[in-house]
Amino acid sequence: MKVLKGLFFFLCIALFVSTVPADAKTINFAVVSDVHYTVITDTDNKKYSNATKALHGFVDRANENDYDFVIFLGDNIDKSKPQNLKGFLNIIRHIDTPYYLVMGNNDVHKIGGMSKEEYLKIVSENNRYQRKTKGSYYFCPTNDVIVIVLDGVSSGMPSSHGIFNEKTLKWLDSVLEKNKNKKAIIFQHVPYREPFYSPDKEILDKNEYAAVIRRYDNIIMICSGHYHKEFAQKDDRDVYHVSAPALYEPPYYYLDMQVKYDKLPFAKAKNFKIDGNAKPAI
Repeated sequence: MKVLKGLFFFLCIALFVSTVPADAKTINFAVVSDVHYTVITDTDNKKYSNATKALHGFVDRANENDYDFVIFLGDNIDKSKPQNLKGFLNIIRHIDTPYYLVMGNNDVHKIGGMSKEEYLKIVSENNRYQRKTKGSYYFCPTNDVIVIVLDGVSSGMPSSHGIFNEKTLKWLDSVLEKNKNKKAIIFQHVPYREPFYSPDKEILDKNEYAAVIRRYDNIIMICSGHYHKEFAQKDDRDVYHVSAPALYEPPYYYLDMQVKYDKLPFAKAKNFKIDGNAKPAI
């Protein structure tokens, strides 16, 4: 009798799952890259004054939309100086939704610039969403998706190359291994798949990086900046490679992105789709 009751309960659950329509989920987020913010007072310098206008404009656009989070993809400041970083953070603190920063090659370790530790200390003191001072970290906008932020910046001499050291790659491997049941989105400054070839900008240890990400089939997108060019391409493993344009250059675009999927009760999320458009900040 107990067996029959158990079977009846299982059949009821199966019937419930099969008859309930899928709950459509959507994660809305904005991607901003290469702001190159500076606190210069030379108002005749149109390049940087327009960059500041674009950043203020983006804050307004972000607050007009119902984003789940905003991510800045690096080169957030033009020169690695504390006053530039504090000025940048003072503007984006007016964003109503959680926002996160990726480090770029212009942000740290330029000649006479800040170290990673100095940069991250200022970020942790001025961004309540990044209180832990780490270059690589992750967060989960839903129970089904993990967002991974990677530090690919040289900790030695200034370089425009992407450099993922052994410690970072081991950390990435462990995070992906622990979250195999979630779909993963990776944000980094230097792209794995570039919008065009540039020998002084590419990832130096690309084979080692590729060896890690190709071990996992739950990665749905790798999103980057650095090349100042909008780009999107799907690879042979159905991973989207997306590059964001530079906010500080005309037409002052950022990316408005969505991840959509279906989720049934007691069932694994499925049918993940990525969509997005470039939108003007001003």
